[in-house]
Amino acid sequence: MKTVFLLPLLLGAPVLADPQPRAVATASKTEVSVGESFTVEVRATGPAGSRFAFPPAAVQEAFELHTLPAPSSATPPGTHRYRAAVFALGDARVPPIPVRFRLPDGTSGEVKTAPIPLRVVSWFPKDRDPQKLADVRAPVGLALGRVFWFGLIAALALAVGVVRWMVSRRRREPTLAAAPAPSLSPDEEARRALDRLVASGRLARGEYRLFYIELTAIVKRYLERRLEAPIAEMTTAEMLAHLRTTPRAIELAPALRDLSGVADQIKFARGSGLVEEAERHLAATRALIMDLEARLRPALPDGGQAA
Repeated sequence: MKTVFLLPLLLGAPVLADPQPRAVATASKTEVSVGESFTVEVRATGPAGSRFAFPPAAVQEAFELHTLPAPSSATPPGTHRYRAAVFALGDARVPPIPVRFRLPDGTSGEVKTAPIPLRVVSWFPKDRDPQKLADVRAPVGLALGRVFWFGLIAALALAVGVVRWMVSRRRREPTLAAAPAPSLSPDEEARRALDRLVASGRLARGEYRLFYIELTAIVKRYLERRLEAPIAEMTTAEMLAHLRTTPRAIELAPALRDLSGVADQIKFARGSGLVEEAERHLAATRALIMDLEARLRPALPDGGQAA
């Protein structure tokens, strides 16, 4: 898939090195697990007085690259660092990263880094032995005294008495047939939960962390019921990997990646949020539900879909 590089470009400082512009990328590790963050550093060199511009991000279906915040200590001229993550198992790679340059004589152009092969592994152990629990000490025998047996007999007698009392009471009371609770469809349940979240006033009070916790829980509950998969027990990376392997939900992955990224930043990093962005994610969640329901709706013989 073609890599999408986001603009604007970040301008680097002048570099005093090679006679010909070139760029080299290195990764902090080449064996990673799904969703694990690692660092990619790009170093550009060229004639004295050259200037370089680095793309701030690169987004693919199974790979992401985002510029890291500037460190407190100065970085070498012509150096740019990224935070990277892979969202698929097997062999992957850091794609070529284009770096634009301008030489002192006004000549401009672009050079690319070489791709970096990656090996994406599962975080679960391959062998079952490491997953087994072992006793750290042998079982210890306990001496049972006369008091224990008297107490056990008394408890059993009390339990039998309670059961008999409840049975006799039920026989005296008229039996009322309990009306079955109406079962809501996954989409209707999710829409009502979203309406309650809006009515809670969390956004008006600036409670962004609680808002995103409830919003992501609603989304995961809906997907778990509709896709019949344990979405609520999955991490963000596991959920995105599962959606990419589910044909009817693969198109939802980009929207959920955006929502989960902001939600995780606010929930776990104590980040701050804005009302406009939260309302955008709320609208995107409603659109996601409508989109998936439309995809699951049976097709009519004339090529349309059932209402």
